[in-house]
Amino acid sequence: MNELNFTYESIDSNEFLSADLKENFKELITVFHQLFSKVDLSNFNERIKRLRIKKGSKFFITSDCEYNPRENILYINEDKIKMVDAKHSLMMSVLSIITAKDNFYGFNDTGTLEGLNKGLTELIANFLVGNEVDLDEE
Repeated sequence: MNELNFTYESIDSNEFLSADLKENFKELITVFHQLFSKVDLSNFNERIKRLRIKKGSKFFITSDCEYNPRENILYINEDKIKMVDAKHSLMMSVLSIITAKDNFYGFNDTGTLEGLNKGLTELIANFLVGNEVDLDEE
């Protein structure tokens, strides 16, 4: 059994995720794995099993999606997610989950490299799935 099959099983084992969301996670992790096959997905596999989704308004969640590694919760702003490329936003979250540790993700362990961490995550997400936001609707 290859690493992606373990990842699919981990996604499927999460009772908090809808069938559609599970399929979206599978699609995105497949795209990631095709281009970055040497990246260890064991952290993602463990976190996705217990990932919870919480939806809220712009007063509670300031961006379209925010992953909290400490709580292992993906917060989704229901208003903003409709105005952006949801696939891109979810890929950003997948990248955050892959690199999550204690209370941070990526390499921003001290909080001093937050902008750089977010910028590089954004670049990788654009490389993997693009960013199909419709600027005419704003």
